[in-house]
Amino acid sequence: MLALQDEYGFVDVEKLATEVPRIGLVKELAQRYRFLHWELEFADLFADNGGFDLVLGNPPWIKIEWKEGGLMGDLDPLFVLRKLSASQLAELRTEALERYNARGDYLSEFERQTATQQYLNDLQNYPLLQGSQSNLFKCFLPQAWYVGAREGMAGFLHPEGVYDDTKGGALRSALYSRLLYHF
Repeated sequence: MLALQDEYGFVDVEKLATEVPRIGLVKELAQRYRFLHWELEFADLFADNGGFDLVLGNPPWIKIEWKEGGLMGDLDPLFVLRKLSASQLAELRTEALERYNARGDYLSEFERQTATQQYLNDLQNYPLLQGSQSNLFKCFLPQAWYVGAREGMAGFLHPEGVYDDTKGGALRSALYSRLLYHF
């Protein structure tokens, strides 16, 4: 049995991360990717109010997808300037990754982008977005409703796509039932 608490009952996180490798990995990943656990970070707010009274934002309007051209362009701008086709890019990829010693960075970026895309498109994480065209700003809407208090308000500056996406009926239905103003 590990003795991980001090005399006041607080857990020594550093010792826990050292003694339990999986916890150490979680700590390392949390520091690298800066995860935010709303209910833990703002526990008093959720306990007292059930969430935030007001959520405001201008979320990023970014479609999360793997595009190696941008990454390769960081290595050598000619990859972007030449407007290479996917097949041309594939032919030159191996040579460029070796020349710039960037295989590890390339694979890390692919892993990060793919994992993010999978998480954001997962039905369990964002059920209201099922079938709709994925874009990061859309994830902010249900997240605001989740962290908002029952009588709370949310306001966002975002594109009109949520109102006319042919496959976004579930999100639109949830949105319209909460919509007070649209400018």
